[in-house]
Amino acid sequence: MKIPALRISIEKGVKIDIRKLICLNLILIAFFDSYPVYSTILPVRVFVYGLKFLNLYGLLALSLKNSYKNYILAALILPVWWAYYNEDSFLISVQLLFSGIFPVLTFALLKDDERFIVARGYIKLFIALMIIGLPIYLLINIFDIPPLFSIQRGEVGKGRVYDNYLLFYWSRANVENRFSSVFDEPGVVGTIIPLILYYYRRMLTRFEFWILVITGILSFSLFFLIVFLPTIYFSNTRLLRVKQLIFRLAFSSVFIAMSYVSLVLIARSTKDDPILVHRVYNRFEWQNDWIVGVVNNRDTRIRGFESMYQGFIDESDADLYTGRGKDYMLKVYGGSTLSYRVFVLERGILILFYLAFLFAYFHPWRKYFIFSLISMLILMLVFFQRPSLYSINYFVLVYVGLKLFEMQAQNKSEKLDPDNENSPHYSIS
Repeated sequence: MKIPALRISIEKGVKIDIRKLICLNLILIAFFDSYPVYSTILPVRVFVYGLKFLNLYGLLALSLKNSYKNYILAALILPVWWAYYNEDSFLISVQLLFSGIFPVLTFALLKDDERFIVARGYIKLFIALMIIGLPIYLLINIFDIPPLFSIQRGEVGKGRVYDNYLLFYWSRANVENRFSSVFDEPGVVGTIIPLILYYYRRMLTRFEFWILVITGILSFSLFFLIVFLPTIYFSNTRLLRVKQLIFRLAFSSVFIAMSYVSLVLIARSTKDDPILVHRVYNRFEWQNDWIVGVVNNRDTRIRGFESMYQGFIDESDADLYTGRGKDYMLKVYGGSTLSYRVFVLERGILILFYLAFLFAYFHPWRKYFIFSLISMLILMLVFFQRPSLYSINYFVLVYVGLKLFEMQAQNKSEKLDPDNENSPHYSIS
C-alpha cells in the first residue's frame, strides 16, 4: 500500500512536509525521554508535553492510511502499555499511554527511511552534546570553574543538586568526576554509547567514534566498562565470512576467560581499600573468591527489599505474572529506583517475556545469528540496570540499528570491505 506524502500549503508555492516535522518531533521527544536534567524544569516539562500533544496529530495522520506491515508492528507494540498501566488510576494510565507509548507507535508507522532520519538525528544530537560537554568536564576538574546556576531535584536536603554549565550538568553527589553531559546521571551516557557503537559503528567518523569512547570511559559506568570491548569486537560480525567468524569466536572465548581471571584479581585487590571497596569490590557477587554475578546497586540500597523480593518470587502466585501494581515501591518504601527487579515486582514476568519476544522478533536471526545473539545479551544487560527498553529513545536505537545495516548494504555495498571491517566508511552526518 503506497503511503502518501503529507503536506500543507501555507502560501502559493510554499509547502511544509508534515512527515519531516513528525520525524523532528520524535527526535526531540526521544532526547527529552532520555532523562536530561532539563526535563525537571517546569517550562521544559510543559514544552515536552506540547511536543507529545503534537505527536497525537502525527499518529492520527499516519494511522489513517499506512502499510499493513506497519499496522502489525504498531499492534505488537501496543501491549507494552502494560509496563505503564496504573491500576489505581485509569486517567494516569491514559496519560502514560499518551506520553510513553504513542511516540513509539508514531515511529512504528513511519517509512523505513524516515525511521533512519529519527535515529540519525538522535545520534547526531547525542554526539554534539558529548563534544560540547567534554572540554567543560575537563575545565571543571582542572580549574573548578563556577556554574551558571544550580538545580535541586527531589526534597531539599535529600535530592541531588545539579550545577548547570553551558549544555552540561554536574553533580557531586556520589558521582564525583564522572562525565554525565546533560543527563541526570553518568549511567545514561554509559548505557547509550555502547548501543550506538554496536549498531552504528560503521556510520561514525573516527572523530565521532573516539569522542564516544572517551566520554564513555569518563562516565565510569560499570555497564560501559563491561560491554565496551565486546561491542567493539563484535559490532561488525555481519560483515565477516564464516571462517573469520569462527576465528573471532574462538579468540574471544580465550580472551574472555583471561579477562575474567584478570578482573577477579583486580577486583579482589580493592577489598581493603576504603573507597574502591564500594566502587569495585562490592559491585560484584562473590563465591569462594570468584565473581559469580554483578550486584544491582540500585535496589540493594533499599532496606528490606532483598527479602521482600525473594518472598515475592517464592510465592509464585498470580502477582508473579501480572505484578503487584505500578508504584508499589512508592507505596511501600516511599520511593523507587530503576531496576529490573522493581520492574518484575510491579509489572510481573508476563510483560518481561513479551518484551523479550518483541525485541527478539526484530533481530535477523537466520542471516546474522551471532550478531543477533550478542545483541540480545547486550539488551538483557541494559534491562538489568535500566528496564526501559520500551521507551522511544532505546526503541529507536535498537530497531533502526538492527534494520539500518541492510539498507546500508544495499546502497553502499561498494564501501563495505570485509577485510577492513574495523574502518568506518562514512559519517552519520
